[in-house]
Amino acid sequence: MLPSESHSSIISSIINLVCPQCGGSMREFQCNGRCRRNWLPEWEWANFATAIVAASTRATKRPANRKH
Repeated sequence: MLPSESHSSIISSIINLVCPQCGGSMREFQCNGRCRRNWLPEWEWANFATAIVAASTRATKRPANRKH
């Protein structure tokens, strides 16, 4: 992951088939632009990290079980 990029920014770029690093076009996870980078590892990490954050956010927002 690039230092200035958020997980959601990388995911969005890859979904839109735009390389997050050089702005070139992509096919699957491979940049066809200047950098020619394969973004699969970053895609997997960004999705994993986003899922972990979402799960922890949901866990902290659950109301306490109260018996009446």
